[in-house]
Amino acid sequence: MPINRRQFIKRSAGAVTVSLLVPKSFIGAARSQATTPMSRRILVVIELAGGNDGLNTVIPYTDAQYHQFRPMLGFRDTELKDAPGNSTILNDRLGLHPSMGKLKQMYDAGRVAIVLGAGYPNPSGSHFESADIWHAGKRDDVRIDGWLGRYVETVSGAGGLSAVAIEDKLPKTFASRKVVVPNIPNFDDFGLQTDSWHPDNRENKIRTLLALNSRNFPAGSFLAEQARIGFDAVNGALQFKEAVDKYTSTIKYPDNNPLAEGLRMLAKIITTIPESSLLYVQMGGFDNHSEQIPRDGNKLAGQHATLLQYFSEGVESFYRDMAEHGLADEVLMMQWSEFGRRPEENKSVGTDHGAASCLFVIGNGVTPGIYGKQPSLADADLDDAGNLKFDVDFRSVYSTIIDRWLGGDSKTVLGGNFENIGFLG
Repeated sequence: MPINRRQFIKRSAGAVTVSLLVPKSFIGAARSQATTPMSRRILVVIELAGGNDGLNTVIPYTDAQYHQFRPMLGFRDTELKDAPGNSTILNDRLGLHPSMGKLKQMYDAGRVAIVLGAGYPNPSGSHFESADIWHAGKRDDVRIDGWLGRYVETVSGAGGLSAVAIEDKLPKTFASRKVVVPNIPNFDDFGLQTDSWHPDNRENKIRTLLALNSRNFPAGSFLAEQARIGFDAVNGALQFKEAVDKYTSTIKYPDNNPLAEGLRMLAKIITTIPESSLLYVQMGGFDNHSEQIPRDGNKLAGQHATLLQYFSEGVESFYRDMAEHGLADEVLMMQWSEFGRRPEENKSVGTDHGAASCLFVIGNGVTPGIYGKQPSLADADLDDAGNLKFDVDFRSVYSTIIDRWLGGDSKTVLGGNFENIGFLG
């Protein structure tokens, strides 16, 4: 049976982390300058943490070697149908997992680009190191900041952007040496916490704090800077909470879907804070070393199928929410995972750490289709560890998004030139 939400969270603690970059008017100033971003272009980054099995996400169902490697886990063409019976076949070689029926509908509507064989040279099989490489956008040994953190530092007029995490851990993607990064455990707790025993005195305390931090101090002095930060912190928190509380939508997100819950939180921010532009959501649980499907062989059950259903249905609901608010043309989603899985299933009906995998870029702005090529499964074409060799450097995905969507300078952010893959024209 598919796992329920309680079981899911128990298996993958901290399953969903949500982060966002919000504007100067809510958080405070950072010192940055350079290019000016395009008129509102929103990027939502979706991390599937744990190492998503790309071969059972975008499935090479005609490849005999795939079926030899996966006698239990492999899908035949006749099995590539979603719950209502609609085909999830993409073309004469590839198909989506049957749990991804909603995403297949979006693909058919021209809103999905699939990048095959994404990875990097000399891949690491460590969750921590490989995720760190993807977050940083660097293969160097020293990785201090994140690729979007560096992007924000280059954007004139976006200097006040700061990363905000809706859980305890901020993704390194937003790490920066210049941008202050606060955390928000949840919307209800974000803001000034006054004495709950005397709620009637809350407004008076808030006015007092704002007044204390609005006093005049010598320009450029420590006290002036401290007062500015204090005023921005209090006033920004109040404005943020007031804004997201105004969110309304007729879209019903799927129940007991942690990714959908996270995306709905992002929808509240995007639709009520006009300057919000860079947002992040993470869903864990993809480290399926055993029982990727139940031992009874039901390929439509098990944790991987459930997680892909969460992804597919969550993204589709979020897209409809953006469309309802007239923002679908302004939102781009990019999904990634730190690595794929090994081509050969193991004796525990699972898959071990691999290398190259697929990723998705989703939205009205994409040039739909399949990019890159499916890495060969022939024994001679696998690396020394028996893993898929990458075809597309993941930094080319970042570069394409920075240059073609965010209007930035990818060479400055990534420290080198990477090809335009073409999914944004």
